[in-house]
Amino acid sequence: MQLDVRIVYNGKEINAQAVLDSGAEGVYCNTNFIRKHGIPTYDIDRPIYPRNVDGMLNNQGVIRHAAILRMGMGARHWENIEVAITNTGRHELLLGTDWLKAHNPNINWETNKLQFDRCPPHCHPIESQNLTIMQMLPVDEWETQIDDYLDTTTHGMDASQCIMAHKERYLAPTI
Repeated sequence: MQLDVRIVYNGKEINAQAVLDSGAEGVYCNTNFIRKHGIPTYDIDRPIYPRNVDGMLNNQGVIRHAAILRMGMGARHWENIEVAITNTGRHELLLGTDWLKAHNPNINWETNKLQFDRCPPHCHPIESQNLTIMQMLPVDEWETQIDDYLDTTTHGMDASQCIMAHKERYLAPTI
C-alpha cells in the first residue's frame, strides 16, 4: 500500500511516497531522496545487514547511515522518525513491521485508507500550534532549573523540530 506523506526539513514541506511493507523490519529511506533534499545523515552504531525474503543478504550491502525525519500523514498524524538509509529501489520510504506495530493503524484494504486511532500519543500534536518558546520552556526559577530531558544531539533536525519533539515528549497535556 502506498501513502502520501510530508517530510518537513529546514522549514520546507517535501511531498513523498511511503510504502507499507509488512515483509520488512524497520523503517528505510532511499539514498537518492536523502541526497536530493540535502537531509543530513549520521553513522549508526551497529550496521544493519538487510536480508531478502529468501534469507540471503541483500546485494545493496550493509546499511551504515540513518537520518531523523519529521513525517506527516493526513491532517493530524506527525512524528519524528529514524530511518535507515539504503537503496529502496523506486520507493522513497519503506515503513516496515516496526512502524506498523508501533502505530497499529486500522487498514481498509478495499479503499486503501488508513485510520490512525491507536497511535502513540506523540503522533498527534497539541491542537494549538501557536505556542511561543516561553510557553514551551519551563519558566519557574529559570536561573536554577536544569532541563535534564532536552536531548541536544540533533541528528540533522533543525531547532524547531528539536523543540517540538521535546514539547511532545515532556510537555504533553495530562488527561
